[in-house]
Amino acid sequence: MPVAQYKRSSYCEAIQFTSADPAHVQEIIDFVGLPISIDYEKDGRVKLRVIRGALDVVVAYTSDYIVKHADGRLETVKQADFEAEYEPVGSG
Repeated sequence: MPVAQYKRSSYCEAIQFTSADPAHVQEIIDFVGLPISIDYEKDGRVKLRVIRGALDVVVAYTSDYIVKHADGRLETVKQADFEAEYEPVGSG
C-alpha cells in the first residue's frame, strides 16, 4: 500500500503496516527513514519496530498506521482510530 497524505487538524503522511512482505517493508523503511525490525510473536501477530534510538522505539502491529506529522514526529494509530479521525486529502 503506497504512502498517502491525510488531514486531521493538520496535514500528515501515513502508511498502513499490512504485512512483512519485503517490498512493503521497504516502503515503510523509505517512509520513516530509520532502521526497523520485524518480530513474529508466539500468538501469531507480526510486530514492526521503528528504531529511533536505544530507548526510543515506535511499535506497530499488522493493520496499524504509522503516522508522520509535519514536525517529523512518528506515532502509530490503530486502524479503527485512524479511519475515524483522519481524512484522506489526496492519493499520495
